[in-house]
Amino acid sequence: MKYTFRKCKNADIQFIYELKEKCFKWYVEKIYGWDKKTQLKLIQNEMDEHLDDMNIIQLGEVDIGIFTFYYDDKGEGYIDMFAILPEYQGKGIGTQILTNILEKNKDVRIYLKTYKENPARNLYQRVGFRKYEETETHWLMEWKIRA
Repeated sequence: MKYTFRKCKNADIQFIYELKEKCFKWYVEKIYGWDKKTQLKLIQNEMDEHLDDMNIIQLGEVDIGIFTFYYDDKGEGYIDMFAILPEYQGKGIGTQILTNILEKNKDVRIYLKTYKENPARNLYQRVGFRKYEETETHWLMEWKIRA
């Protein structure tokens, strides 16, 4: 399936909330409890900090997910919000996105954080991310520069 990106806008907050709810509520509820107001505030904070780095994933004109990628002041890469609606998962879109970003950043160390029980951690491992630390709720993963 051929995806495209469009730049995220503040008006996308409701879509991102619904996406997060469909993809992560089951786990967030277990750990912290799910509160719509809190989740909207967290999304708004993310948008305030990284809106220029946030992209809505589309198939045709349909919004199906979000992908956030940015560099820190050391030039290291970070994958932040990354989610695809459940009905579009398992179709290779996430793999394509990760493969493309890794190919374009061969000389960059890239980090991400994922819930321990997130099935996407298998995808991250498959494309070369390795766990370097673990918290009570998350895996911290990195993709190292290829020598």
